[in-house]
Amino acid sequence: MDDKEKRLVDDLLDASLRHYASAEPRPGLESRVLAGVRARQKAARRRTTWVWAVGVAAVAAMVTVLVIHRPRRQPTLLPTTAKAPADLSAPAVAKAAPPMQSPLAHTSRRPNAPSRVDTRPPQFPTPRPLSKQEELLLTYVQSLKGSSAASAPVTVQDPEHELEIPPLTIAAIKIEPLPALVNGDEKQERGD
Repeated sequence: MDDKEKRLVDDLLDASLRHYASAEPRPGLESRVLAGVRARQKAARRRTTWVWAVGVAAVAAMVTVLVIHRPRRQPTLLPTTAKAPADLSAPAVAKAAPPMQSPLAHTSRRPNAPSRVDTRPPQFPTPRPLSKQEELLLTYVQSLKGSSAASAPVTVQDPEHELEIPPLTIAAIKIEPLPALVNGDEKQERGD
């Protein structure tokens, strides 16, 4: 290439770059970008508000639970001392003071809490009376015991004796050879 062609290419490139640099953005682009920024800021504020609201509600719930279930202290019993009997001739039996309980022993039980009653049945699953359909099925099965309609006899295995199976006898299968067909008969059999 000579210098003239190189200059022509450089001039064309410079002209296209000037044209590209002087191009204006499409109308409304700035407002769309700013609207997107505002929407993201608003969403972030909304998220922060929800986080704070959930946090305050959780703290309020924990405080409520603690206030409702706080241990109520019962007065501790002081040990009593035995007094000397007025009559010294009779042997004195001193009453023992109830054992001292720590204040923490009362925190696990509430004083007026009802004791739990075990309402579970002694047997699980609990037997119940037969339904109408079950009763009908039972009478039907009992009526079939003597008839030949029963599909298979019921055998009860005695645990002391092993089950004995009688030997099976299977008759031999006899297959007779097919009669040889003559060419003419074979065509008639095929339907040709």
